[in-house]
Amino acid sequence: MQDALAPRISLNSTLRLHPLSRQVENGVAIVGRNGQFLELPPEGLQFLDWLNEGLTLDRARKKFEEAFNPFPDEDLFDFATAFLECEFIAAVDDIPLATAKPLKAETNLIPQAWAQKLFSKPILILWMVFTIPAAVLWISNPTLWPRRADYFWSPYYSLIILVGMLLWLVSMALHEMAHFLAARAKGIDATITWTHRLGFFPMSQTVMHNIWAIPRTARFLPLAAGMVWDVFVISVMVYTLYAVQQGWLALPGVAIGIIKFQLLIMTMGLTSQFWLFSRMDGYFLLSSLLGQRNLQADTFTWLRSLVDRQVKFAPPAGGMKYIYLYALIAIGWGGAFMLQYLTINLPVKVQLIWHSWLKIVNGANIPAIDFADGLGVFVGQILYWGLLLYAHTKETLPKLTRGHVTPKP
Repeated sequence: MQDALAPRISLNSTLRLHPLSRQVENGVAIVGRNGQFLELPPEGLQFLDWLNEGLTLDRARKKFEEAFNPFPDEDLFDFATAFLECEFIAAVDDIPLATAKPLKAETNLIPQAWAQKLFSKPILILWMVFTIPAAVLWISNPTLWPRRADYFWSPYYSLIILVGMLLWLVSMALHEMAHFLAARAKGIDATITWTHRLGFFPMSQTVMHNIWAIPRTARFLPLAAGMVWDVFVISVMVYTLYAVQQGWLALPGVAIGIIKFQLLIMTMGLTSQFWLFSRMDGYFLLSSLLGQRNLQADTFTWLRSLVDRQVKFAPPAGGMKYIYLYALIAIGWGGAFMLQYLTINLPVKVQLIWHSWLKIVNGANIPAIDFADGLGVFVGQILYWGLLLYAHTKETLPKLTRGHVTPKP
């Protein structure tokens, strides 16, 4: 490592750092700039201060070893490499380094004052006043509970899938907008982007660039905002169905069927947020609550070390208790998630495929529209499951072979 950096950085070099955010949690210091973050032992902050005072790498290293512990050359240059890659270093030996333009705060498109009003304490209190009675009503009235049969609100499955996709796109956009506005309310730079889950399934996500640079308590609302919005929408649907049930509101049967369908989909989506291995909202919220930014990666590395002696695992500074807790919750909720999958998701998919296949083989005896419906759904489901299996093999399984390395100062 030293040879690779010799033309630019040597032990006698002085490093001037950009202003970095600093956050200490559970025995780990998190420093960051422009959406890039690195973890250091807390004593590493003192090493950064010595560099900022103009000491050379070697002189700062000696003061560090006098005050704390040995700091070998390999770790020193690993530290310098990590800081170079994250563009934390402004100049080497008083020679400025070229850096990329800082990330633009796209949340400036919406005045922060507006976002703060939307997520103010009075609004959150009103949200609780609205949603808590809905939850009580839902729990106490089993006739309002979503059922697998609610998925099939139309005999034309292609129509169900099309309407479901449109509702999903709208729901996803509003879910991400809630994250976006909550981030703006807390002064977090955020960007809504498109990504792919399992290699082919398009997903929208809100990237909160500097969320680990703010106090832990300020992170909770931006991370949970999407679920907060989903709970509000679910509550609206519960009240609507109850009003229909009591005869206070009259709606067409198709409208009631679509509401029940969407209630089923959103309820399953909300529970899926806590499928911790998928790194969705529930995972990030738990990571923030525990103050462990690399919770999943550390757990994967720990599991690999149990079966492969060549894999070295250093417990996080916060201790193994967080990994044990994460593993326990992941296993427990994973069981609930699999139960939901086996009792709802999988039977729905099987029915889509089987009934569509029956329409195809009986094509000569049924209307052409039914045959086309069956053919379209059957081919679509085969493609879906094939791509899912391919992506799972290609992307999900290799996660068990990747670990996380924390740069040491």
